[in-house]
Amino acid sequence: MDKSMMLEKLKKYQWTMYAIICIAYMLSPFCRQAPAVMGPDLIRDLKLDAAQFGLLGLTFFWAYAIANAPAGAIIDRVGSRIGLVLSLLVTAIGSFIFSMAESLAMIVVGRMLVAVSLAGIFIAGVKIISSWFSAKQFATINGIYMGFGALGGLFATAPLQVLINQTGWRSSFVIITITCVAMAIISYLVIKSHPSDIGLPAPDELDEDTTLQIKQDSPQVHWWISTKQVLAQPRLWLIAVFALGTNATSQVIVALWGGVLLSNVYGLTKGEVAGILTYAALGAILGSIVVGWVSKKIGNAGVMLSGAVIFLLSWLYMLTNLRTLSIMELKIIYATIGFCGMYAVVGGFAVVRQLVPASQVGTAIGVCNTFAWIFGTGVFQQVWGLIINTISKGQTPYPVEAFELAMWVQAATLVVSSFCAIYLIKTLHRSESTADRTSAI
Repeated sequence: MDKSMMLEKLKKYQWTMYAIICIAYMLSPFCRQAPAVMGPDLIRDLKLDAAQFGLLGLTFFWAYAIANAPAGAIIDRVGSRIGLVLSLLVTAIGSFIFSMAESLAMIVVGRMLVAVSLAGIFIAGVKIISSWFSAKQFATINGIYMGFGALGGLFATAPLQVLINQTGWRSSFVIITITCVAMAIISYLVIKSHPSDIGLPAPDELDEDTTLQIKQDSPQVHWWISTKQVLAQPRLWLIAVFALGTNATSQVIVALWGGVLLSNVYGLTKGEVAGILTYAALGAILGSIVVGWVSKKIGNAGVMLSGAVIFLLSWLYMLTNLRTLSIMELKIIYATIGFCGMYAVVGGFAVVRQLVPASQVGTAIGVCNTFAWIFGTGVFQQVWGLIINTISKGQTPYPVEAFELAMWVQAATLVVSSFCAIYLIKTLHRSESTADRTSAI
């Protein structure tokens, strides 16, 4: 088979599978962000206080975080096809338990199962992209992939509120259960883990125009050896700490406390809250779409830095004007939070792809995500709950002072993220200079 025929066959398979993983990944942000809209209903029906509601977020994000590293290593070992199918089935089980729960304990169990499985869905999708698309396509293709995820987050705003108004929050997750089972069946029948499964070489071998410096693939090794190799790379830890600040700050608003803040500080209705959260989802979609274009201009690490700086400035504006923001300002700020959170993280994942071979992408992204979600998102969800509960003494509506203190804590993490991006750019430039000198000898 000549090269043109192989390219034609590759494109036929890669875009079909890409469509499937994009639809599957839409489930992840939808399930993750749903409590931001459901928050008032969950608090009322299950009689939760702020600390308990924060615990719901904490257990979800810690379960998601802890699952990332083992999920990445397992998927690197068993293949993205099996990993995706199993993850979708576990999502279905967790969603069903969540929909039937009558106590905090059961709803936490359901959310934790969903969290663990969503880690697998995300990593399996990224693994498929790294295997079926060339390195120079990665930032754009992965950005659009995450954009579909943001679209799932969009459905978890105003559209979800409409569904809840008509059927209740429990029925919405019964629908998710059915959808997950259907996607698992489709994935099992269609997905292939690697082009070699259908007799094709890797995309980088077919792409003569690939100029981006990347780690070449290596023979598969034991998952523990692969994990140790990934952990030994200091620049991956910079990306992990960077994501700790940017991802945690974004998720604390769009996935849990954003709706509670709007309803308590500004007295907005559920419909108005859902409408503003929609702007955050739209911002995330836009951020995922433009990141590929911007990375060609300023590099993937440049995307990380610009995202962190814009995020920090926007956050400080919101924080210092929290008591007087208009509805329009809130829409713009929430859109910016969604944009920067997605834009910066996609840039970070693209740098990860530069630093490790395709066979270790799942492990590397799993490690970065584990650190960022455990010590970032998971912790800060609960930190916000403890701060708000302490200052409010359990009384509602929660005072604006409680949210202001929580936001100052978050601002500090964005400062750390900015410095991580600056240092990463310097180390990448030094590596490129060393490589250029070596090739010139």
